[in-house]
Amino acid sequence: MELYGESYDRFFDLPEGKVGVLADIYVEGETLVLYNLSVYPVDHERLNAGVRNLLRIRRQMELDALLLGYKRIRITGKRLTGASPGREVDVKRRLA
Repeated sequence: MELYGESYDRFFDLPEGKVGVLADIYVEGETLVLYNLSVYPVDHERLNAGVRNLLRIRRQMELDALLLGYKRIRITGKRLTGASPGREVDVKRRLA
């Protein structure tokens, strides 16, 4: 995981292929906020990551935030492909 100024940038190797995750970040107290989240295929035009893999990615993002000392994480973005394109995503999680 890399935090470049105000960006989260990380790659994940999935059985279906490699994906990148990029998001803008800011901090609200003890909460790390990742917004404008993009999950994109690397070395593929399209990639069906599936719900299970997306949950694995979210869990790793939570672990990253926890290791940086945050107590909570918020992830927001808009679905561009897949089921329900255009749907706003807003996930708030307490880290333990």
